Amino acid sequence: MHGLVFVTWEKYLEARFGADMLYRYRNAVGEGVYDAPLVNRVYDDSMLLAGVAEASRLTRMPARSLLYEYGSYFITNGLTRRQCAYLLSQARNGRDLLLAMRAAHRQMSETSTAVTPPLFEYEAVSGPPDGLAVHYDSPRKLCSLLHGAFEGTARLFGEQALVHETQCMLQGAPECIFIVRFIPAPDSMPAGQMDDAQRERWQTRRALADLVYSVLPDQDGMTLQEVQERLRQRGAEGNQLRPFLILEAITLLHHAGWTTSTAITNDPADELGNRRYWRLQPADS
Repeated sequence: MHGLVFVTWEKYLEARFGADMLYRYRNAVGEGVYDAPLVNRVYDDSMLLAGVAEASRLTRMPARSLLYEYGSYFITNGLTRRQCAYLLSQARNGRDLLLAMRAAHRQMSETSTAVTPPLFEYEAVSGPPDGLAVHYDSPRKLCSLLHGAFEGTARLFGEQALVHETQCMLQGAPECIFIVRFIPAPDSMPAGQMDDAQRERWQTRRALADLVYSVLPDQDGMTLQEVQERLRQRGAEGNQLRPFLILEAITLLHHAGWTTSTAITNDPADELGNRRYWRLQPADS
């Protein structure tokens, strides 16, 4: 499971229950100063499941309630919106984002053996309003998190999510099926709305991400310094050659399912200076 999930999970706990609760949680799961989760790493699913169980014990909230709240928080918090901006920019509404997430997750699952994101299948459901039947089948059985993510997706675009779960794995069904419809929410301000200045900055970030993708190899990878040199050869200059911005561009592509790196191996020898990045080829539809 991507490190972004673990980082934002702890951010959620602190925002929802306070810094003291987060401190007690970290002690309970045996997380030391040097063990804090990192966005660019990959962690075993069992770590999140164990963390949810501990948080439930400490807060006396049902695990399903925690997962539901976290699912909404994951979609709307600032870190996810920044890290996943390339993916989010493909969507104009909640329905668009769900379809984009399916494509990105399929891309990552078929081209990277270290990451197993949840896979969804969708069917169109006639309205009014038109919706999607979302089929979710995962040994993690984190359907409550997914339900919360639908709600967060709606808030991101100033919409309301009408969600009905017709069957659930937690009740013995072979898969979960959600009927999801997004409708405009009166007087709601989209959480992901950008003003003109933010939109201009985003276009600059996306242009660099597209340029970085074009110079990355399909295999073996390149170091950050090698990517910088390849960009220079392509005529890039100024801010386009700043290592921080190049790394940010790679991160945007990574969370959209377009790049990967040696960081996913969790090899102790992997460090920023020698980390290698390469692009992923589009998975079959």
